[in-house]
Amino acid sequence: MKLSLSFVALVACANATFSPLVDVDTRSLNDIYTAAKKENGTLQVFWGGDAGAAGDEVRTSFAKRFPDDKINLTVELSKYHDNQIDRGWYEGKHVADVAWLQTTHNYPRWKQEGKLVNYKPPTFNDILNGEKDFDGAWMAASLFGFGQMVYDSSKINASEVPTSYASITDPKFKGKLILTYPNDDDAIAYLFSLIIGRYGHEWLYALAKNDVQWVRGTYTPAALLTQGHNTTSKRSLSFTAYNLGVPFLLSKDIEAPEQKISWVQDIAIIKGTKMLESAKLLVAWLTSVERQSEPNYFGFASVLDSVNRKNGLTPYQQNNTQVTGFRSWELNRANVEFWKTTYEEVLGTPQGLGPLQMFPNAA
Repeated sequence: MKLSLSFVALVACANATFSPLVDVDTRSLNDIYTAAKKENGTLQVFWGGDAGAAGDEVRTSFAKRFPDDKINLTVELSKYHDNQIDRGWYEGKHVADVAWLQTTHNYPRWKQEGKLVNYKPPTFNDILNGEKDFDGAWMAASLFGFGQMVYDSSKINASEVPTSYASITDPKFKGKLILTYPNDDDAIAYLFSLIIGRYGHEWLYALAKNDVQWVRGTYTPAALLTQGHNTTSKRSLSFTAYNLGVPFLLSKDIEAPEQKISWVQDIAIIKGTKMLESAKLLVAWLTSVERQSEPNYFGFASVLDSVNRKNGLTPYQQNNTQVTGFRSWELNRANVEFWKTTYEEVLGTPQGLGPLQMFPNAA
């Protein structure tokens, strides 16, 4: 029998991408922990973020819950973690056991390249259907909301804080804004693309003329607003910041039909790990009802349907954000590059120290 080259190639391709069925892990967290304690070493975790201290809550909570299982959680911009994982793979180095990142477009590629371990944690069937790989190669571990107005209430009255991005270009806000470069962060790039989609490129041109202090990282604007409190600085407002919880920094949501952004950070176990049970423990814990039900957990909703139902939340039915929008946007890299090039042409290349140089991980 003669087989055509195309048929042989098709079979080879199918074998390369075939994923054996993986059952959902039915063990309890304590049972997985018991297995993890038998491993020797420290779990290396890459987490996407822009301030080392942002990882402290996870480090502390994991250590308290599982004191005999050690993790080294390194916070860095997701795009840099991505590159480190790929370079390590090409160089034959295992640099991370778990990747928990914003750059969702890389996970399908990593799966296709055979770089991920298929694992379905106990709550796998409860995770939002649009936010997981059905073979268990990756899944959402956290869901974030972003784009609200964050302001220094000692410098600007709540009634003056806009509920529309269109108002940001008003001359009365000249010299008052601190914003993240949209060409340095995919989430901010996506947010700006939504705003420009509504108001046109003229909005960006007007914003560029409004004496904005452009910075790197989404932690930086609120940090600078905090540092500038009780000073003569006019800087008092951002919509690319998180509220750090200091008393004078307040938040005000934008109103529909404006669209803020929501997005997940996906998590996956990197193939080749020698800490497989510890990696499974971290994934299972982060996606557990126990963890997702904590009042101060990330984002405006949970990645678990059951937790959302209990709290009366409907993340797929919000009228001012689209949960799946960022993932779809990330997959179209040509479109992402178009937007980043647009921002660079208008605003210039990102200047200044990287956020992890200013807010590093603890030594």
